[in-house]
Amino acid sequence: MIEVSLLGWLLVTLTSPLALVLLLVALGSVAYLGVTALEAAPRRRGARAVGTGAAACALAAGMVGLRVGAGAGATVPTAAVGIAAAAAIGATAACAWTFGARAAAALGAAQARRSAAALRAGDERRRLLAASQRAYAEGDDLAAETAAADDAVARLRAAVGALACARAALEAKRAGAQDAPPSEERPEASALAEDLARACDEAALKLSMGQRVLAAAEAAALRIACNAPLRRLLRRRPREATQALATLGAGALAPAAASIEAFLGEVRAARVEVAEIAERRAPGAPGAPGEDGATGPEGAEGPAALALRELAAMESAYGALLERLRLAELHASARASVEQVESAAGALSATARAAAIDPGAIGALVTEIARAESAVAAAAPEAGGSRALAEALAAGSVALDRSDATSLAELIAALRELR
Repeated sequence: MIEVSLLGWLLVTLTSPLALVLLLVALGSVAYLGVTALEAAPRRRGARAVGTGAAACALAAGMVGLRVGAGAGATVPTAAVGIAAAAAIGATAACAWTFGARAAAALGAAQARRSAAALRAGDERRRLLAASQRAYAEGDDLAAETAAADDAVARLRAAVGALACARAALEAKRAGAQDAPPSEERPEASALAEDLARACDEAALKLSMGQRVLAAAEAAALRIACNAPLRRLLRRRPREATQALATLGAGALAPAAASIEAFLGEVRAARVEVAEIAERRAPGAPGAPGEDGATGPEGAEGPAALALRELAAMESAYGALLERLRLAELHASARASVEQVESAAGALSATARAAAIDPGAIGALVTEIARAESAVAAAAPEAGGSRALAEALAAGSVALDRSDATSLAELIAALRELR
């Protein structure tokens, strides 16, 4: 029995020397497979250092605490097992470092690819959403609807034309049969004439129905075409501007006015477009606008007249709103000017109050000057000086009562002259 222990802890018990040899072979195989895998794999920075460090640590631990067997003969198997285990551990650590780093890089690349794909998908969704919103605002679906109606009318007109040609051919054949000389020996000729008459009547009936359907289809196509600009304007109306007026107050007046003014330009352009559509599509038809805008048998009820009336109402409403916004802007500007005037006046009033002359300070000044001049007069008395001083003080008191700065200046000058 061969006991393998590390730092006094029993790891495994080998039953024979052959088991020890097999253990050495297994450890060597592990080291060989690790080195072979490292040679086959792309080199990774730090793998050799990691493997060498792990092998050195394992060898040092084996030299310190590994024991294989007992007695004096345990040195060689201990050294062999320690070296083999160190080599296996070093190769395993290097492989783990290399392949772990590769796996982490692969996971990071996959995550980056998924993130990039998600970003691209998000950008594509946003682009498609923006394109759909732009197409909705520009009325691309309305244009497609108008084009589809025009195609349907064109096909219907072609079918009615073909039916008219067929009826004309039947009428011509019927006229030719009637012009032929009568023949009593051929009763089938009368049967043919009856069939031709019946076919002509049916063709005339179908042509009349087709023409009615064509007229209704043309009126519907005209209504669709005339309503398209109005429907587009309803989508493009300045919702943000009107909502900003309700939420932001006076600060949104100028942007809202600019937006509404631009929308009014679109409304005028739509009126011109509707008039052109009516003239181009149905000249002389019911509801087609003429020089006065809505002439024809059904002028007041035609699709063009109705669309123009709706556009006129929209223009009137937004025009009135624009005028009120302009007036509100003028009021806001006037209020701002008044506030500026009030602010300037308040600042000037505060400055004037701060710069006002204190009567007490003026009185103290006069008193000081009088005392000084009295001292000077006592030191060098002159004739008439007392009387001049009394007159100067009287003038000063009068000036103080009137708060007259000019008189104060005269008082000081008179006191100066008394010296």
